[in-house]
Amino acid sequence: MKELEDVYPLPGMLTPGEVDCLYRLGQINHCSGVIVEIGSWKGKSTIALARGASRVHDAKVYAVDPHEPLPVEGYTEDTEAEFMANIKKAGVEGRVVPMVMTSEQAARGWNQPVRLLWIDGDHRYEPAKLDFTLWEPHVVAGGIIAMHDTIRKKGPKRVLWEDVFLSGRFQEIAIFDNITAVRKVEKRSLGGKIRDYGTLALRGVYIAARKSHVPFSKPIGRYLLKTLTHQSWMPVIFLVFTASIAR
Repeated sequence: MKELEDVYPLPGMLTPGEVDCLYRLGQINHCSGVIVEIGSWKGKSTIALARGASRVHDAKVYAVDPHEPLPVEGYTEDTEAEFMANIKKAGVEGRVVPMVMTSEQAARGWNQPVRLLWIDGDHRYEPAKLDFTLWEPHVVAGGIIAMHDTIRKKGPKRVLWEDVFLSGRFQEIAIFDNITAVRKVEKRSLGGKIRDYGTLALRGVYIAARKSHVPFSKPIGRYLLKTLTHQSWMPVIFLVFTASIAR
């Protein structure tokens, strides 16, 4: 996508398809609230979210990250300076509110509704669970929660299963590469439950095929998941501008 050509090369663990996905998620405008990002690193995801948001609404992106080394996860550098430089170079510094602190510190006293919660922080189970527990209550009904590394990392996968898939408060699961996004509801409908079961079955087949090293399981599985789990809550512009995910 031309608007994101300067974002794709930035350091980060996102595929081009995931960058496109975050750009679309930033455009979520069917409910009120701000965007909260847990885990910004050097700003790749932050910029994608802010660029998307700027096309549709004026909600800020609150970027929560202490930017300190986390050797246990493979991060050995302080990234605050590079993060600030990248969002400035990308021209989104006016749309981003950097919160250079931990998720737990940022959640203290938080009182704003959240339309989109993007979780991509510490991928170990306990920290990932804490991020979800602290911030999910602030997501408005109809709001979206998206998590990264929900296919390959044990921590996010477990949190997703325990707190989303087994809950009756989320439905309409969408899967884009390693991102899983769901819509928060007051109570999951019977139709929503049936559709979600179908999505989970497809997801299970994909994960099993990957683990078994079935030829072409990764590209074919990703394509099928993107296509078959597309949800109506994605912005219309998503269908107009993105072939890689919507088709």
